[in-house]
Amino acid sequence: METIMKLKALDQIHISAVKADSLRPNEEFEVSDSLGAELLKKHPGALEDLGGIAEKAEKAPKNKAAPKPTNKSA
Repeated sequence: METIMKLKALDQIHISAVKADSLRPNEEFEVSDSLGAELLKKHPGALEDLGGIAEKAEKAPKNKAAPKPTNKSA
């Protein structure tokens, strides 16, 4: 699973993979680390890295199995 990166647009910019409309100055958005690194390389003056987030893109599902009732036999 890939972690996500939080970026901020410093200038108005259009990135169709992020949003259908243009990103406005100071608008924050989240992308995968790989896409974020690519965007920062291509548009260094238009985007700012906000340090990313330490969360995973998807959290692992919790175990939904209920414990065995004590009044039941195997």
